[in-house]
Amino acid sequence: MSAITNQNSDLILSAQFRQEGLFLMLTYQVTNTSGRTVYLFDVLHGEYDGSVFPLVDACYATIEQGQLVLSRQIIQEPADEDVESVNIPFVTAMQPGSTIEKTVKQPTPVFPWTPYTDHDTIPEPKGVLQLNAWFRLGYFLAAPGTADLVQAMPTDQGARPAFDPFPYASQKLIMAGPLGSVETYDMG
Repeated sequence: MSAITNQNSDLILSAQFRQEGLFLMLTYQVTNTSGRTVYLFDVLHGEYDGSVFPLVDACYATIEQGQLVLSRQIIQEPADEDVESVNIPFVTAMQPGSTIEKTVKQPTPVFPWTPYTDHDTIPEPKGVLQLNAWFRLGYFLAAPGTADLVQAMPTDQGARPAFDPFPYASQKLIMAGPLGSVETYDMG
């Protein structure tokens, strides 16, 4: 399938996927057209037994208005749950005019999840749906002094750059799609 491209005043985002066995390989390319440094919220992470580890191949998966949205972004904490701490992805800095390309390896059928999914209480899927897939990326534009606020967060793979805390509402989003139909677990 060919890449689907979307552009706003800050970025150009192109995304496409291909099926490789039991995995969906989602490749995306981002170009910074803003004239300022852009920080992408594109390195998800998890925590286990006091250790933080980057999820370098992962993306979140949510079903929104009957569509599958694969994303790398700050996910808003659920209003109906008491969240111990907000999960803010690590960042990748992009200088003006630069381009990066990354690939996500997503098992299929896709299992809907966010950093606030309680894996201990997930019901069994009711089946498999074919849903159109989109890709969404969170980011923000640097201002003078932003680079001084970057924190080096220790992980099991070395220090990663982060901004924590960072308000969900201050994140900007860009989305590309639909990218095609993807098998997704029906959790409804």
